[in-house]
Amino acid sequence: MVDDKKKYSILFIDDEEQNLNVFKMTFKWYYEVHTAISAKEGYKVLENEHIDMVITDQRMPKETGVEFLQNIIPKYPDLVRIILTGYSDVEAIAYAINEVGIYQYIQKPWDADEMRHILTKAFNNYQLQLDNKKLIVDLKVANESLLEINEQLEEKVEERTKEVMMQKAELESKNSKITSSINYAKRIQDAMLPRFPAMKRAFGDLFLLFKPRDIVSGDFYWFYEDMHMKFVAAVDCTGHGVPGAFMSLVGQQALNRIVSQNQIHKPDLILNELHKDIRGLLRQDSIDSENRDGMDMAICIYNKKEKMLHFSGAKNPLIYIQDNELHQIKGDKHPIGGRQKEDERIFTGHTLKIDKPTTFYIFTDGYQDQFGGKDNRKFMILNMRNLLLKIHKKSVSEQKKILDTTIEDWMKNEKQLDDILVIGFKLGQNIK
Repeated sequence: MVDDKKKYSILFIDDEEQNLNVFKMTFKWYYEVHTAISAKEGYKVLENEHIDMVITDQRMPKETGVEFLQNIIPKYPDLVRIILTGYSDVEAIAYAINEVGIYQYIQKPWDADEMRHILTKAFNNYQLQLDNKKLIVDLKVANESLLEINEQLEEKVEERTKEVMMQKAELESKNSKITSSINYAKRIQDAMLPRFPAMKRAFGDLFLLFKPRDIVSGDFYWFYEDMHMKFVAAVDCTGHGVPGAFMSLVGQQALNRIVSQNQIHKPDLILNELHKDIRGLLRQDSIDSENRDGMDMAICIYNKKEKMLHFSGAKNPLIYIQDNELHQIKGDKHPIGGRQKEDERIFTGHTLKIDKPTTFYIFTDGYQDQFGGKDNRKFMILNMRNLLLKIHKKSVSEQKKILDTTIEDWMKNEKQLDDILVIGFKLGQNIK
């Protein structure tokens, strides 16, 4: 949650003095409030003050609220923008949402409690965007540092082919710097992953087995909570290591925007929107594009109030166990992003009623595809299903330990081939 005690600054614009006074008196204890009685006065405030959010009335003389918000975008692109109106300006509001990117449309007269809730939620989203933007910049700097160090290494190796001992010493030094940079990238990636205590509080009995193949990972887990809705996903991006980590960053940002900002709360619709986002961001919809990167994933949404679990998968399944019987719901055969031959990619939604104790598992393909054993073969999904059925009644902490020990014993001297991610959780344990 944000600290909203005079930390964030709001510019409130309305052509009625009474409305300005009411807003300022209502919210001056929580935010730094600036007011303007016209768009012209609003521009002056923006030039002289640091502003985080603009709330403007739509119908004002000379310049409407939508026109004002559109005019300030080039200079102040990150401001939270909100429109107030007492009229049914359907066309103007539709234009504002599609072209101006307003966060919310609020009809006058507004309720103080409802307005406070909207502002708090808006600033939560605003802070998340600021944090994500900073993390992206930091990760880009780390990657540029890696590229620069690699270039320096190549130059030194070519220049000093005869100086074997010096070359060896320098390689060790440079490798240490590369590892330090990747470790820094790992800290950035770890900072963006959900906090496990928050996930456990939301779902109760939950475990998370996360074993990156390299320092940074192309697999990631994602979590979001909104009132009685609990969201969790296991995502497998193209590649692993640094390339996979970049894709995971793109995926996390897109999921946060789709669910938190766009308020899309159905798993199949989330995947539909995510697929469009990834193809657009990677320019895969252009005719000459050779980019085929994307992600496989499984996402679950638990409606605690309705006791319903909703699931959708892009190639990856959901496994659940009830009454000692294992069930599997397959994901759709297409991934998120990559080549698209069909006119529109539509994912399938599935719903389960939680009327009895049930254990759920979502995962990426790293566990089942790991080579090992006496014949050096894949672990396989059948063995994984049998193992989950065998251990599902144990505590989540015991299940995690058994899964980890089993795959380590299976690998023995073999290298880990891919990132490994398994999420398990229990629901309905108090239902008789």
